[in-house]
Amino acid sequence: MEIGIDASRAFWEEPTGIGTYSTEVISRLLLSPPAPMRLYLNRQRPPETPRLPPGSEWRCLPLGRGWTALRLRWELRRDPPRLLWVPAYRLPGGRLPRSVVTVHGVEHRFAAQAYPGAEARRVESFVRDTLSRAARVISPSETTKADLVNLYGADPSLVTVIPHGVSPALAPLPEERRRAQLERLGLSGPYFLMVGAHHPRKNLPFLLRQFAAAFPHGSGSPRLVVTNAGRPARPGAAGPGLGDRLLLLGHVRGEPLAALYGGALGVCVPSLYEGFGLPALEAMACAAPVLASRVGAVQEVAEGAALLVDGDDPGAWVEGLRRLSEDGALRSHLGQLGRARAARYSWDASASAHSRLLAEELGRAPG
Repeated sequence: MEIGIDASRAFWEEPTGIGTYSTEVISRLLLSPPAPMRLYLNRQRPPETPRLPPGSEWRCLPLGRGWTALRLRWELRRDPPRLLWVPAYRLPGGRLPRSVVTVHGVEHRFAAQAYPGAEARRVESFVRDTLSRAARVISPSETTKADLVNLYGADPSLVTVIPHGVSPALAPLPEERRRAQLERLGLSGPYFLMVGAHHPRKNLPFLLRQFAAAFPHGSGSPRLVVTNAGRPARPGAAGPGLGDRLLLLGHVRGEPLAALYGGALGVCVPSLYEGFGLPALEAMACAAPVLASRVGAVQEVAEGAALLVDGDDPGAWVEGLRRLSEDGALRSHLGQLGRARAARYSWDASASAHSRLLAEELGRAPG
């Protein structure tokens, strides 16, 4: 087989950001593959879609724990492809074919409080191992590329920036369709939105506290909606005064997610650090005003098209929330700027760049 792809994060019903990236890019590669591809999956059977082109194949290798270190490593040793692409940081141990790895960010170096003890050491070991063994590294942002060069001494010529994109389903909806989707989600009245709170670096407790401070009275105050969170907020994290104004939804995607973005007074990205910041980009694509911490690649993606504030300044967040709540002209202006900015990004362009890079590296791989 020519190209092997670790597809273990792709094609799940409730993907993380890396899962969205893997699914969007791999799906498009399959429409016009640079070479026959083998997709390695940690599951019993392949997904029903997408369909594979002639010459490509699924390889189902289910294992509950230690999949990369054990099952994928064994398979690559047994029947190696000429080129391996890993969309998520970690290479298997042992001897490998020529490898391309995507490093999405080094947030653990900038938000140490969100990576206690062993977790930080584990991520650090993955990054260092990748940089020592990968033939080429893909980064979603210039910010992450600079971090890899400055913190790890990575050769800049071996780190290629390929930005993420936005699903075509994430675009402004007609008012009637948006309202219908929000009603199905049980949502009415004004609200702010946060998408993705599955990791401490997303900084949800901080947002809850500042939201309660910005809108201390329940009557007539907006709600805060949090969706696509891997686990609920810590009890009491919001402090007094928020109560049932916090709405935790399950995983939402497609048109319902576009409706959530488009109907929000503001989409909040309070992250401690981001290697890209996909929710900010998705929100801008839906013409939603964005309030975000001025950190990492969020600034790179949203500067000039969002309301960016210091991430460690509670007062700035309180003021930003109140401004978006009260100023419809500001919301409209940011929505227009954001939509224009988001138009620069697409998964089609991202997948095309991945295809060219993989073809180049395949040409350098031993026959």
